Amino acid sequence: MRLFYKYTDEKHIEFIPNADGKSEIQKKIPVADVEVLVDSGEAVIYDTLNELRAVIQYSSDRRDNYPAIEGQLDQIYHEGIDAWKETIQAVKDAHPKP
Repeated sequence: MRLFYKYTDEKHIEFIPNADGKSEIQKKIPVADVEVLVDSGEAVIYDTLNELRAVIQYSSDRRDNYPAIEGQLDQIYHEGIDAWKETIQAVKDAHPKP
C-alpha cells in the first residue's frame, strides 16, 4: 500500500519509511496520478504528514508488541484460542488505531 499526504503545491507527497524506522523517502507526485492510485485501492492519502506518521507509528507499535507467530501458535495449542484472543486484544487495546 502506498502512503501519501497532501501538499500545498498541487502535488501529493509519497511517504516511504525505511526499514530502520528512523529515516524516510518522500517523492512529489501529481494529484491526478495519486487519485488514480487511491481509486484503484493501491494507495491511501492523509491530510497531513503528522496524521500519516501517527498511522505508521500505531502500526509499528502493534507489530513490535505482538508475540512472534511461533509463540502465538504455541499459546493456541497449550492454552486455547480464547487465551490467544486475550493476548492479541491486550496489544490492540494498548495501541488503538489513531
